[in-house]
Amino acid sequence: MNPILLGLWGLVGWCGTPYPGWWRFPSPPPPPDPFRSINVAIIKTIGTIGGLVGGAVYTQVFPIEGTLNSLNVAPTAIGALVGSIFLSELYLLSTGLRQTQGLKENQKV
Repeated sequence: MNPILLGLWGLVGWCGTPYPGWWRFPSPPPPPDPFRSINVAIIKTIGTIGGLVGGAVYTQVFPIEGTLNSLNVAPTAIGALVGSIFLSELYLLSTGLRQTQGLKENQKV
């Protein structure tokens, strides 16, 4: 594995996991306040690991052929982003820090 790719995937995993403030319409509800710093560190670490795993899985499914130029490396960042979001959301849902938006128990269809 190339150390530059590992660094890119780790960076994408670290930056791809914060609360989605980039979403423009309609704005999501605010995060629970206060977000404990230990939870943020855990989420960032899990996101980084998810980015590394997502980038590695992407390169196994779609191998990089030829030299490592930007056209070959940039799509692997998409795999890293998907991996980091998936793993961090899985952690948030499993610990109860984020609730699903499905039907409540007392709601009817």
